[in-house]
Formats: sequence, C-alpha cells, structure tokens
Amino acid sequence: MANEDLIYRITRAVYERLGATADEQMVEQLVTDIYREVDASGGGVSSGASSVAAAEGSAARLIISVFGLDHPGIVAGVSQILAEASCSIIDINQTVVQGKFAMVIIADATRARENTAELKERLRRAGEQLGVRIYAQREDLFNAMHRV
Repeated sequence: MANEDLIYRITRAVYERLGATADEQMVEQLVTDIYREVDASGGGVSSGASSVAAAEGSAARLIISVFGLDHPGIVAGVSQILAEASCSIIDINQTVVQGKFAMVIIADATRARENTAELKERLRRAGEQLGVRIYAQREDLFNAMHRV
C-alpha cells in the first residue's frame, strides 16, 4: 500500500471515530503516531518506491499557511523563524485582497534545528505576536488529510 493511501485511510478512520468537529492538530498527531508505528513494523512502503513517495509529499517538508489583516513585517517574521531553524523556503506565494493577507510557504525542514512540533509551536506563537494565524503541517499529512 502506498504511504499516501495508508495515511489517508488512517486519517479517515480517525475522523470517522472522532467526528467532523475533531481538533485538526490532535488528528494530525494521532495519524503521525499511528503511521510511525505501522511504518516501524514494516507496514510502510519500501525505500524502492521513491517516485511514489515524491508524489505523496515529504515528511521533511512543511506547508505553512498564514492569514490575517495585512501589515508590514508578516513575511519577514515568518521567514526569520524559518531561517533561524535552518529551514529553506522552497516555494512562497502571498497575496493581499481588500486588506486581508494570505500566504502559503513550502519549507524544507531536512536540516531543521528543532523537531516539527517545536517549529509549529514557534510559528503559532509568532502568529499571535504578528496578529495573524499561522498553521503548519507536514506535507505528506497535508496531502493525505486534504483528500478526506
């Protein structure tokens, strides 16, 4: 079974059990924990399936979404955190529509100096300071969860 399909099936099962109002962060952590256990027991995809894994997304890449009222310093603030964590920005897109700011960043966390949970928490706290909402999720989980 391909990694993406496994993650999708786990995510769907968790949402079915917890309901549509389930906390997204809790679901992501549950799916991550379950997937790691399955993968560690040999239930994951073999390393020879790199082309399949590339299509699914990477556990080392983050999808970061930023939303709020536009003001100077938002891009700089988020970029600074990523730079301090030794994450590279692979792609970035931002727009302002009638004073509303939206940005999506794909970041490579391969060389990150902190784990994903710590980085996500730093981004969330920075969002509070910047007056925006920042959501970060591993790319593979983001792709699988958005199939639900």
